[in-house]
Amino acid sequence: MIGCAERQARMPFSAYRDNFDAETLTILEAAFNEAWEVVTASGGDFDQEPTRNALAELIISFAAEGETNPKRLKELALAALPRTLVTP
Repeated sequence: MIGCAERQARMPFSAYRDNFDAETLTILEAAFNEAWEVVTASGGDFDQEPTRNALAELIISFAAEGETNPKRLKELALAALPRTLVTP
C-alpha cells in the first residue's frame, strides 16, 4: 500500500517533466511528500484532491522562482496553503 501512496504523491509533477530537470523533479517530489505528510497528520478536515493539487502548484511556483531547497519548498508551501484553499 505504501508503494501506491508514493506513486500518487509523485503524480502531481509528471506534467512538468519538460519544465524541470530530473534532479529538480526529485527535489519537488521530496518536498511535496514531506509537506503532504504534515497535512495528513494535521487531522484537519479537507478535500484531499484539491489540497494535493494546491500543494503541488505552490511547490512548483516556488521552484519556478528559483527555490530548490526541499525543506524550504515544504515550509513555503505549507505556509501558503491555508490562503490558497480559502474560497471567497
